[in-house]
Amino acid sequence: MNETEEATEHVEAPAPGVEGSGATIEEATAQALAQLGAERHEVVVEVISRGGARPVPGEYLSSSAARVRVSRIDSHTAMGRELLTALLEEMEIPARVSVRRGSSARAGEAEAPLILEVSGDDLGLLIGWRGETLRALQTTLNLMMGDEQVEGEGRRLILDVERYRARREEQVRELAQRLADRVRASGERYTLDPMHAYERRIIHLTLQDDPGVRTESSGHEPARRVVIHPTGPAQGGVSPRPERGRGRW
Repeated sequence: MNETEEATEHVEAPAPGVEGSGATIEEATAQALAQLGAERHEVVVEVISRGGARPVPGEYLSSSAARVRVSRIDSHTAMGRELLTALLEEMEIPARVSVRRGSSARAGEAEAPLILEVSGDDLGLLIGWRGETLRALQTTLNLMMGDEQVEGEGRRLILDVERYRARREEQVRELAQRLADRVRASGERYTLDPMHAYERRIIHLTLQDDPGVRTESSGHEPARRVVIHPTGPAQGGVSPRPERGRGRW
């Protein structure tokens, strides 16, 4: 992986987070907020452990405690949340904008990026066909924030609607693992159908530590695609060839 398009988006580093624990997620969050000296809307909460029921009333077990990590939202993300909320109001779309932590850190970053999550009813209009409207909305918001630089050079905000992006990322990771198994078994390279830059990046990151394969992107937009190469001879046990279109997004 050696492309600028797959580079990290650098954002302002937030203040260090603190951990809290309690019988419930709410209690753990309240404890962490008190330690941090912040209000709920000023932070992002990551659930470390949801805890569990205590077998004997009154008995304390450390494993049963709920644990959370609470971090302050950086000013850039907070401003983006306010701007996105105002934009949705102007569009007369009833929705709530919250902030959550992504599922995995990007290359060169210690923590996963913050994501502006839009939730509400019947928000398919904001997603569009294959997420095109969601990507357009994200681009619009970043332009309004003054972050029109190419990806990797600015503090670009990441948007999601009803966890659509999160589901797509999980699908791409599963696809990458499935195709890597095939490539290792067959000893033949596999070329996926064209993908968006952030989806290609997921393929690269998912397989970067797999010694049996290597990945590269080839071609030019909008037909740029990922190629998965074996790093050794066929290992046998070839799985059925994926149907055409399995790699198309």
